[in-house]
Order: sequence, then structure tokens, then C-alpha cells
Amino acid sequence: MGEDNRSFLQDAADKLAADDRDGCGAPPLWLVAILVMAAALVIWLSPARAHEFYPWECCSDRDCWPTGTGRDAREPDPVAGPGGWRLSDGTIVPYAAARPSPDGRFHVCRSGGSLSGALIVPGGRPPCIWVPPSGT
Repeated sequence: MGEDNRSFLQDAADKLAADDRDGCGAPPLWLVAILVMAAALVIWLSPARAHEFYPWECCSDRDCWPTGTGRDAREPDPVAGPGGWRLSDGTIVPYAAARPSPDGRFHVCRSGGSLSGALIVPGGRPPCIWVPPSGT
């Protein structure tokens, strides 16, 4: 550890010791506040928030995922073909029926949250597939 780091750590330890005036070992209030704010920031920026646009009728917050090659993808992107988007299981979704993707990626929802599940199509609503504006 470099001299600058050791000095910084020593200064922080001295500050903590000076703030512990009651001797009970409880962390100072300012430290608790910083930790709570840091935890809230981590939760706010977590990947789970990245796809909270899925409507309840499509996935109940558990049956949808992005497609493609990203680490969070569970199947390949749909492929443009005659008559619509062809999903990995062969399902064809007409171009006009696909929902616009708010994050520029393809997304799909399947029954039971399983790759072998059928595409979720809520009654009277568009199928639960999201397509980027450019379609790629």
C-alpha cells in the first residue's frame, strides 16, 4: 500500500475514533448516512431496474428477458423474415404487432419464464416482444 493510501486510511481511522465520543462503539451518524446513501445508489443502479418497463400482463416481473449476445440475454435476437420477426423457437410475430423497445434491445416474455415456454400474448394486447426502433 502506498504512503498516500496509508495516510488516507490513518486519517479516516483517526476521524472515526474522534467521532466515537460516547465509547459504545456505535458508528458515527455521518458514516451511517453515507452507507445508507451508497446502498440506495447501488440498488437504484442495479440491473434489475434496467428492464422494469415490462408490463405486468407480460411477465409478472419474472418471465421476460433481453435477447442477443449480452450477459443478461437468454436467447438469440429475433430475425427479420417474411411476415415478421422469427423467434428462436420458430414463432413468427408480425412486424406491426411488436412493441417498441425503450432501451434499444430486443426483449421477449415466455410462459413460465422458460426458454421452452410459449411467447406470452395477453388477450387483446400485442405480443410480449420488444423491438428496437431500427429493428436491429
